[in-house]
Amino acid sequence: MSPRSKAEIVRQLARKYGVEKDNILAFGDGLMDVPLLAEAGVAVGIHSNGKLREHVHFETSDYQEAHRWLLERGALAPAKPAQKD
Repeated sequence: MSPRSKAEIVRQLARKYGVEKDNILAFGDGLMDVPLLAEAGVAVGIHSNGKLREHVHFETSDYQEAHRWLLERGALAPAKPAQKD
């Protein structure tokens, strides 16, 4: 899939479902993801070895670290405890 296609799909889905850019979270791992990341209100680079530093809000190689960062900034809601039947 081309980089432009990724971005266009995100734009189309956002329009279809009425999602504002600020409510879009995107992960990328290389420069081919830059157009996709540009469509997101929160962009995270994962395993990109510094290639996305100028294009993302946060970059890491650790998914747990990314999760903590997103929780701290309010980009994710904490998981709700499972309900007992």
